Amino acid sequence: MARPPEPGRASEIEPFWLEYQRACNVKVPGFAAAALGDTAGLADEHADLVVRGVKRAHATLKRDFEKDLDPLPQIGDHLVVLDAAGTPRAIVRTTHVELRHFNQIDDQFAFDAGEGDLTLRWWLTAHRQDFAERGEREGFEVHEQIELVLEWFDCVWPLAPGAAAAG
Repeated sequence: MARPPEPGRASEIEPFWLEYQRACNVKVPGFAAAALGDTAGLADEHADLVVRGVKRAHATLKRDFEKDLDPLPQIGDHLVVLDAAGTPRAIVRTTHVELRHFNQIDDQFAFDAGEGDLTLRWWLTAHRQDFAERGEREGFEVHEQIELVLEWFDCVWPLAPGAAAAG
C-alpha cells in the first residue's frame, strides 16, 4: 500500500505564507495547507506540476469534504500546496469551483488538471482506479455518478521567473 503524505510542518508553512503576503503585498485573513493527492507519490507529483504551471485544476471527492466537515472551496481561497514530506511548495488561489459527477468530466478539465498525457481518457482511467482503491480501503461505493468538487486555481507563489509581484 502506498504511504500517505506527511502532515504539514507549521514551522515551514507559516513563514512561506508570510513571505507570499509580504512579497505580493496581499493581506488575506486565512488559508489552508494540504497535499493534492492521498499518497506520497501523488503529493510530490502534483506539487511539482503546480509549481511548473502545468496543473491548474484539481478534483476531490465531495464526500471528502463532507466526512471531514470541511466547507467546499470558494473563489479567492488560498491553499498552501504541500509535498509528500509536508513541505510547502506553492500557494494557489481558487478561481472557479464546480460540482460535477464523475461521468461529466470533460476534455478541458482533464487538460487543466495537468496529469498524465493531459487527455480525458488518461484522467478517467487513472481516477477510476484511484477512487476504486480508496473506496475499497475506506468502505464507500464508487460509481459513474459519484460527485466531485472541481477546483480551478492560479499559482500565486512562488512567482514565475520574470513575473512581477501583485500589488
